[in-house]
Order: sequence, then structure tokens, then C-alpha cells
Amino acid sequence: MTGPALGAALAFASRGWPVFPTRDKRPLTEHGRSDATTNVETIKTWWTRWPNAGTTIATGEQAGIVVLDVDIDTEKGVHGLDALDQLGVGTHPQTPTAHTPRGGVHLLFAHPGHFVRTVAGKLGRGLDIRGDGGSITLPPGPGRHWDPYLGLNVPLAPMPRWMLVSEAGKPAIATAIRPNAKLSAYCEAALDAAVKAIVSAPNGQQQQTLNAEVFSIGRLAGSGAIAAGLALEALSWAAQQMPSHDIRRPWRPADIGRIVNKAFADGLRQPREVPHGR
Repeated sequence: MTGPALGAALAFASRGWPVFPTRDKRPLTEHGRSDATTNVETIKTWWTRWPNAGTTIATGEQAGIVVLDVDIDTEKGVHGLDALDQLGVGTHPQTPTAHTPRGGVHLLFAHPGHFVRTVAGKLGRGLDIRGDGGSITLPPGPGRHWDPYLGLNVPLAPMPRWMLVSEAGKPAIATAIRPNAKLSAYCEAALDAAVKAIVSAPNGQQQQTLNAEVFSIGRLAGSGAIAAGLALEALSWAAQQMPSHDIRRPWRPADIGRIVNKAFADGLRQPREVPHGR
């Protein structure tokens, strides 16, 4: 007879999510996350030995999963939902959601295809990202259950861009474009689209995309429609997120800086006005 934990582990593995057993978030195998597997026989062996072990998945590109861990700890004054409100995330994402023992939630998103940092508290207090190199324990287990409306079989939503964290451990600069930045709707949308295009530019088109997007926003800054400092900071951040597809020719901060600065300066010299009514 298959117990609930083994059943869940096998179900996760069938989705391509590598799993490993834990107890109180501590690995029960020798190498922990590095032992994570989708091999059915190995999984059966583990959960036969530890039938009540936690079902923990290795998050990241291999699993195709990124998890936002929203923590609540009333004793420590941690309330991750408040931190989400501060980020401007007012509605619950329509994606698989697991509830945790202290009232928090784990939100599962589709991995975006580029490196996602596993970090704690960088988005806000009580908000942790389990990306590449991370792991997360999912139901079943004491106090753990899937949301009745947003359960395991709900399609994974794309990872929101506001979850991106830079190498410096800072949230995506584009998410910091709040109303006090005094951007028009048109300029906010233009900058947001430029950042998205740069971050997601495919191999072979990265430099071309970077030049074009930075130049275009530079033209808006040249007309005074958008603050040059804000625009340049957002574009520079986006450029630093581009993955190095060729390890022999990695992107270097100095090279990226030169490309961004030149394209932005060129745009400043050819200003364009915001379309009327925007």
C-alpha cells in the first residue's frame, strides 16, 4: 500500500520534479538536495525507509519550478502577505498554491529559463525565493495542504518579473516604478517592456536587443518624458540579468556598461515626444 507521502513523491517525480526526503526541513539522505531524483525505485526505497518523510523538491531549471515562499510568524512579527502588498501585488497569482503550518503559502511558478537566485528576504520580510539551487517541502505533511481552488493541477503561471533579484541581491528595479516616480502610463509601460525585452532576449540577439531598447528609452529621456537617472538605472539592471550563453565569451559588467551608456547617449541626442494623449 502506497502511503500519502510516497504517493506525493511519485506524483511530483512524474511531473519531472526531482524529490528527496526530509524531516523538519532537514535532509534524510547523505547529500540532501544533490540526491534529488525522479527515479521511481529510488523514491520507493527512500519512503519505504522513511514513510513519514517530508516530500521536498529541488527547485530550479531542472524541475522547471520557482517557488515564492510567503512566511508568516506572528511571534517574530513576520507577515509576508504585508510585504507583497508593499510590492504592489494586490491579487493572489493564479498558480498552484500550498498552505504551510503557520498560515503562510508556497506559490509555484514556471521557471523562466534563465538563472533565478535562491534568496531569503530580498523582496521583503517574509518573502523567500526558491529558485536554482533551492528546495521546498510540499504537501502532504502536518499543517500542509493544497489550496482547494489553486491546487496541484492548476497550470503553473509564468514567474512574475517582480520576483527577479539582481546579483547584488536587490529586487528588480522595474518593480520600483511606483506612482511617486511620476511616470505617465505610456512611459511606465515603455520602460517595463524594454526591461522585459532585454532580460528575455534570446541568444544571438542580446546585444541587438539591448542597443535598440536602451536607445528607444534614451529618446524618451531626451524629451524629458522620463527621468534619465531612473531609466538608466532600470536599463542597466536589466542588462546585467542577461545570461552568458557562451562561457567562452561571458558578459562582463564593464562591457555591458559601455553598451548601455553609448546607446542611451545616442537616444538622448534624438529625443522623441510621448504620443499625444498618452
